[in-house]
Amino acid sequence: MKNVNKSLENWLNELNNFSFKNYEAKPDMDLYMEQILGYLDRELSIFKTSSLDKQITSSMINNYVKGEVIPSPNAKRYSKEHIALILEVCLLKKALSISNIKTILDSSFKDTDFNNTYNDFAKDSSKTLHKVADDTLESLKNVETNDQKALLDLALKLGLEANANMLIAERIMDLIRIHNTLKKDNE
Repeated sequence: MKNVNKSLENWLNELNNFSFKNYEAKPDMDLYMEQILGYLDRELSIFKTSSLDKQITSSMINNYVKGEVIPSPNAKRYSKEHIALILEVCLLKKALSISNIKTILDSSFKDTDFNNTYNDFAKDSSKTLHKVADDTLESLKNVETNDQKALLDLALKLGLEANANMLIAERIMDLIRIHNTLKKDNE
């Protein structure tokens, strides 16, 4: 029988050793859709939770362009900036709505140095990922090997924490939207 605890521990250790590449490490040449899908699939492979997971598809990217979450490609080619923005969307889309992600990206990258803004995001993402992986590894120490009930309890705890964080993030976005609407009305 496979040791679920050991498999999870190995993956959590991989997460702990993972860091997002800095902006400078992204490809310097523009990529066509198939190339960008291959690049992003490799970049995001650590986040697959099953062999069926598709982190990004051409339809997703096209929808991000149509929704003006990311800029249109130049002659069907995507730049380093596109790659960075798509990575951010991929990391946030399970927790935030696309419209809220667009608001965050529009605010984060407006009138700023794109390179430093992305690098800060990459550093913060890696730091958060490592903290959660460490916390989960610590919790896993109290779980007997293949104790399905204890593993399900751990998954439930993590799911509830994720839900609470998503709820708070969505409320913050809603309050900002209300504030901005009231501010426009008073101008």
